[in-house]
Amino acid sequence: MYRIGILGHTTALKDRVAFLVNQQANCTVTTQLTEWTELRPALATLDVLLVLTSDYPEDLPTLAHTYLAPPTATPKIIAFGPLCSKHLAENFLHQGLAAYLLTDSPNHEIVWALRSVLADQAYLDAQLDPCPTRKQLVTNNRYTCLSKREIEVFPLMVLGYANKEIAAKLFISPKTVEAHKASIMHKLKMHSRPELVRYALQNNLITT
Repeated sequence: MYRIGILGHTTALKDRVAFLVNQQANCTVTTQLTEWTELRPALATLDVLLVLTSDYPEDLPTLAHTYLAPPTATPKIIAFGPLCSKHLAENFLHQGLAAYLLTDSPNHEIVWALRSVLADQAYLDAQLDPCPTRKQLVTNNRYTCLSKREIEVFPLMVLGYANKEIAAKLFISPKTVEAHKASIMHKLKMHSRPELVRYALQNNLITT
């Protein structure tokens, strides 16, 4: 099991990334931090560190040099940052990053980057380095096309919660829940809840 850490302040992005990571059969989020000063004790316990660099005023190379040395104690780093040139992003990779993603990367991009890094392959966000083969991920793994809210609704839907129960848990209306459920079924090309449950189990999207 790969141990994943997340460093950043933006709760919404941290929660979304953590959920996606925990849905991977061989990964689990073991550490969530907000300050770089908290990082050093955790380094030896992590295989991959996801850093929300936009949450910090310092530039990434400076932070990495200060807090990630020595290299022998450094996990693979996936950085989430602002849109930049491909040349600059490639420089980040040359300086030791395993992957560079944009902070608005869709779910499937995050999953694909994580899988690539775990396979010892460097990765750049598709907006910086378009690659036709990445489009196949959307087709082959439709779940990763769900929105953040749909990802929250999905497990509750699979487990059979009623619309009112889901609405209460997520602080949205039952009508909104119904709209999300319809969108989920459409995106996953499913037609019944038993079919949805089989899909969830086959892809390790829920635990039994």
